[in-house]
Amino acid sequence: MRPNISNCHALPGTLLVFEGADGSGKTTQVKTLKKMLEKAGHEVTVSSWKTAPILGDFLKTNESLKKFDERILPETSLFMQSADLLYRIEREVIPAMKRGHIVILDRGLHTLIVRWLMIGMTEDQLRNGLLWWRNSIYKELFDKAHTIHITVESETSLTRLTKRAYKERQKLMKKWEKKDMDGTLLTLHFINTLVYAPDGKKMTRQDKKAFIRKTQSQIIVSYTGVFQNEKHKALEMDGNQKTKDIALILKNQVLEMII
Repeated sequence: MRPNISNCHALPGTLLVFEGADGSGKTTQVKTLKKMLEKAGHEVTVSSWKTAPILGDFLKTNESLKKFDERILPETSLFMQSADLLYRIEREVIPAMKRGHIVILDRGLHTLIVRWLMIGMTEDQLRNGLLWWRNSIYKELFDKAHTIHITVESETSLTRLTKRAYKERQKLMKKWEKKDMDGTLLTLHFINTLVYAPDGKKMTRQDKKAFIRKTQSQIIVSYTGVFQNEKHKALEMDGNQKTKDIALILKNQVLEMII
């Protein structure tokens, strides 16, 4: 029986991977760039995080659960997120690249690495263990990919996430479907389910805010560290700028990469 693994050799399309912490403006730039590239005559396919059939809906529903004890373990969630990415590589990314499309991945391997680092894994364990397929089955695919890392300051990202959390709360009040929610770090659900600090002390509202600030700072630092250890250098963009300014720079930079 033929294995369900695609050949990545000499794909005519182009793979762009957008990475960055929540609140960096990454997803906004993906949407804007897609429109710009299509206007310039390119066929574009966007593959977004947690959108694989069954897996995507389950993960989003899990994140929306109000009681922390009802959610699956973080390790289980990350295994499922890895499976989600692998599914989309096989069923969305590679088929679209075979058709000559520009494929934009909204989050990729670096997000997986950062999230595993946050729960105690080492980068070496991840690169040579759980994510072994990066340098074997899909080596050619990722070696030729163009990665854009959008950096952001912690306070800027938190301000944006707070606004997004407010919008999510409005969706809940209007009884929108759970799958429409973004599941950001600062969702109302996440804040409300934090009860005890690691030392067992019950957390106040201020404790929760401090915890989230610390966590977001660690995530941003982790992204920086992961990219510093990469052999293939990413295009780094300052996400603290105005959205329109970033979009203009991205358009010029990306067109140069793909021509």
